[in-house]
Amino acid sequence: MGESVRLLRGVVKNGVIVPETGAQLADGTAVEFRLLPTVFTPEEQAEYDGWEQLGDEAWAMIDWGEGEIARDSG
Repeated sequence: MGESVRLLRGVVKNGVIVPETGAQLADGTAVEFRLLPTVFTPEEQAEYDGWEQLGDEAWAMIDWGEGEIARDSG
């Protein structure tokens, strides 16, 4: 019997992949999955970008502080 490959889309609910089509898969069925890119609304993207900027500023402050400590102890 030949192998057949089907492409199914789904979502994760409570840590379990649930096919959107409602397809029933037998226990033990071998599957592959890949994560699709997350699509943000413009508002979500702006919030994410803001957090990224804050993270960059925080790392810069950490780097500066480590330099100060090294100078003081050296």
